[in-house]
Order: sequence, then C-alpha cells, then structure tokens
Amino acid sequence: KAVAQILLLACALSVGCAHDFSSYPFKATLNTAENGGLYELYWNFDNVKETISFAVRVNATGWVGLGLSPNGQMPNSDVVIGWVTDGGETVFHDRFAGGREPPTIDEQQDWMLKGGEEENGFTILEFSRKYVTCDEYDLPITTETARVIWSFHATTDPASEVLTFADRHSHKGALSLNLLGGLPDAAPDPQDLDYYDITVDAIIIPENDTTYWCAAFRLPENIRDQTRYITKFGPVVTEGNEAHVHHLLIYLCEGVNDTHVGNGGECEDGVPEAVSACRSGILVAAWAVGGEVFVYPDNVAYPFGGEGFTQYVLMELHYDNPAMISGTVDSSGMRMYYTSTAREYDAGILTFGHDITPDQIIPPNAKSFTTTAILTGECTEAILPEDGIRVFGNFLHTHVVGHGLTVQHFRKNPECDVYEELEPIDRNLQYDFNYQQITHLKREVVIKPGDVVQLKCFYGTEGVDGVTLGGLSTRNEMCFTFLVYYPAVDFQIAISRIESSALRDYLKSLPSGDQIVNGTEIDYSKLNTVDWDVDKFQETVDESMQGAFCRGEGNAIYRVTKFPEIGCPYIAPDQCTTEATEATEGGVVLRASVALLLLLSLLAATLG
Repeated sequence: KAVAQILLLACALSVGCAHDFSSYPFKATLNTAENGGLYELYWNFDNVKETISFAVRVNATGWVGLGLSPNGQMPNSDVVIGWVTDGGETVFHDRFAGGREPPTIDEQQDWMLKGGEEENGFTILEFSRKYVTCDEYDLPITTETARVIWSFHATTDPASEVLTFADRHSHKGALSLNLLGGLPDAAPDPQDLDYYDITVDAIIIPENDTTYWCAAFRLPENIRDQTRYITKFGPVVTEGNEAHVHHLLIYLCEGVNDTHVGNGGECEDGVPEAVSACRSGILVAAWAVGGEVFVYPDNVAYPFGGEGFTQYVLMELHYDNPAMISGTVDSSGMRMYYTSTAREYDAGILTFGHDITPDQIIPPNAKSFTTTAILTGECTEAILPEDGIRVFGNFLHTHVVGHGLTVQHFRKNPECDVYEELEPIDRNLQYDFNYQQITHLKREVVIKPGDVVQLKCFYGTEGVDGVTLGGLSTRNEMCFTFLVYYPAVDFQIAISRIESSALRDYLKSLPSGDQIVNGTEIDYSKLNTVDWDVDKFQETVDESMQGAFCRGEGNAIYRVTKFPEIGCPYIAPDQCTTEATEATEGGVVLRASVALLLLLSLLAATLG
C-alpha cells in the first residue's frame, strides 16, 4: 500500500507514470502552449491490415476533436470527438459535419476507441480506423496529403452526446500531413551512425508572412574525403520556433564556391543567382512541418561525399510568420545521419519533370490546366539495368498554383503492342505547396527498360490575372518529381517540354500573334494581352510534339515524340464492392441492423 501511495504521489507531481506513446513512431504538434494549449498528435499505421492508429494528447480537461477535411474547413469533414467525464468514463464518437454546425454522430462507427484518460490536466485519447471504411460520411485515408482539422474546449465537457452551438470550441485549426508517408517498421540504427548538421547560424526570421531563405554550405572534410552513406535525415528546429519553420529542402549545389557559403538570405533577391539556381539541382533531403525523420529501408543508403562528389549543398528554409513577429532568432536546419559502411544497395534519386522554361505557359483564370512531362521508353531502355529499378520513395513538387500531381506508369503489352497503364507510381491530388516532403510509397514499384513514365501537374489559376510561366521563382511554376530508388545507376535527369516550333505556331495563330512572335522569339510580356481559350490551348499542348531529354550511363538522349496512346487505361479497383450495409472489420453495427433494431423497438412499444 505504501508503494502504491508513492506511485500515486509521483504521478501527481508529474515525475512518473507518464503515458507511453512509444508505439507511435510519428508525431505532429497541432497547437502550441503559447497559442492557448498544447495539442500533440501521434500515429502509426499498418499497410498490410490497412489500419491507422492515433493518439492525441491535449492540454485540456474539456472535449477534444480531430478530423479529416476535404479542404481544411469544417463542412463535409469526418471527425471524432471525445472527452473524459468527471467520473472517469471516456465518451467517444465517430461523427460527420455537413456544414458549419455541431458534428452529428455517424450511424456507422468506424473510428474505434482504444482508451482515454485525463492526466495532469491533459486529455489523452487513443483510437484507430481502417484506411477505407466504405461509409459515405467517412473520408478515405490515402498516401495523398491529408487536411487534418482539430479543435478542443479547454475546460468544459458537452452536456450530452448531442452537441449544440453551446458546446463551441475554445481553440481550433488545420494542418496538412502525410499520414501514410513514413516507414513504420524502420530498422535499428547501425552502431557506427554519425551525423552532420546543415543549419543556419542565429539568423533573424524576417517580419514577413512567408519567407524562403537560401543558404549554401561546404561539406565537412571527413565527408569530402570519404564516401559516407546516408541512412536517414530529419529536422533540427530551434526550440520555440516550431510554429515558424515550415519546410526544409537540401539540394546538391554545383556552380558555387566558398565565397557563396554563409547564412544566406531570401531566395528571390537576397542571395547570388548561382546560389538560388541550386534549387533546380538534385534534391537530397526534404522535410515539412508534421514530418518526422525520413528513414531509408535497411538494405538501402544514399552515398554522399567522397572523390568526385559535389562539395556544396543548398538549404532552403520556409519560414511561416503570419503574426509578423520581429526579432525571432533561428538556427534550424537538417541533420543528415550517415554510416561509413555501405549497404546492399546504393540509393539513387532521379530528377524528372518539365523543363524549367517560360515555354511552360499556364493561362490565367483557369479552373484546371495540366502540364505533362514524359520519360520515354528509349531512355529507360538505354539506361536502366535488365531487372529495372525499384522506386520506394518520391518527392512531388510544383509551386503555389499547383494543386495536384500524378506519376503515371506505362508498359508495352507484347500481346497487342499497345501501352498498358499500370497503377500510378505516386499520386497526390491534395498537394499543398506549403507541405512538401519525401514520402515512402505504399509499395515498391519496378520501372523496367522500355517503360514510359509521365508526370502530370494540375494547376488552378482562378483569380490570377496574368499568365504564369515556368521558372525558378515561387511566382513562376515548376512540374517535377524526384524518384528515390535502388539500385543506383547513372541516371541523373529526364526532362521534356513542348517543341518550340509547335508553341510558336499556336501563338502566331492568335489574333495578336504577330505582336507575340517575331521570327523564333516569343515576347512573353505580350501573353497577358491574350484572350485565352483554355481548352484549345490545353488540347494544343497535349497533342503537340514534345522534346524529351535524358542523361545517364554515358548517354544523352534527345527525342522528339508525342505522348503515347494508351490502349488499356488503369482502372483503380473498387474497395467498396460489398453492400454499404456490411459492417467494417471491428465495426459496431450494420446500418441495416440499426434500422431493424429501431423497428423492433417501436413494434414492442406499440404492442406494449
């Protein structure tokens, strides 16, 4: 009894008995203590069982809510709300919100409570769900960027399970997260693991809503002199600046020297052009808010440094400062973990996308416009090994008007000599420019010699008055993906673009074409005078000849080609082929059973 009393006292003093979150390898801070109350989200997932488990820890003794939203807003969101009563009972329900109104309890309870408690002023809830529930009021959990919404009341529980506007939150927010982008079963660290920090040194975060900061670094001597093998990388964020550091990108940086090395400046106009140009180089590491350490599979590592390797890297930091706070000192950056021991496979990173050129034209006021890049079969046939390469990770990249990307995969069917579309290598139609991260694919994808890969980037320019052109600035656009694969081969880049003559011919056909095109030159400033027929221009871009270039294994291949005709398009399997009235695994009741029970209850009452 005395030992029990000591343990209870220790818990009360917060020196022991803290809740164990070790089974959750992923964590995001949704709200900070400075903003009214700490809200931490933990999760883990199982791609075999296709289930995801969550835990929330919130500095509140009232109700706590978490949900998935189509766009970060409440309408049409899929939410759970729970609380711990004064008597220690946990109340928890799967709900949905049809509008800006208190969420209604869903008849089909697919979010399953594992446990709940209050601990030293914090509410802790643990729960799980299938990726796909086949419930019309649930949103599927996929590899695409999720818009996670959260809310809580700091002190008050609802009066009943039926919520009203009187139960309104005291705090709320939304955050983009890649819930299924990590590696849940990462191997233990090797014994000789070391690390190298790429960080800025006590810079002052500008008093701007958004800042992109670029700094160049020379690799340390021990890495320049000997090849090391990166096994993982992750953020080093200055304590207290978690709300400001939004994403970190590390690129290999050619064309710079020691004079460019230092704390850097704003990417657009605060650093030399040679430094900012490195943002079109080879991406080595990427992290965004909510992300954790990216871990390579236990049989793969990325070779870094040594003879012949570039000596410089560029780090881009995205700072978020909506309150325009002044004087915030930051020394954040990326930590690169490495070993001196090679693994079974070296990882490679293939840069693939649309050429960075103003010939990538996105018309204004377009609800949707697509840019497509092609990796031709001639390239994969000439460069890839006989068994192909195995893609296990990817990084998708556009700028601010991009809202979705798909990496398509085609293979020629020898029986009918047409291209068959395979399952997409990667897809994110919920892309968020402010949340960029290398993610693990759900399963490895083999690209074989002769395969064709296409990258489609989807843009929306409603409310944008002028044309958006391809370029390095965030005010311009890009369309890129960085495929992380093994075994590494000499395959650095594959880019394509519409043939210049085809673009000129279309522009010359416009009423003001003579003012836009002069010989072989295009006056891009005149494009803002065009009354764009978006559908016609999209058709022209899609059906014109494309100039496709790739480089690797001593080959530099250029082909003028069209996008391939697809004989067999990919059709995603329907995961909800059974009747909607069937219970999901671990579910509570069938919808039909609910109706039947209600009917029987009414009948019994009538017969009374």
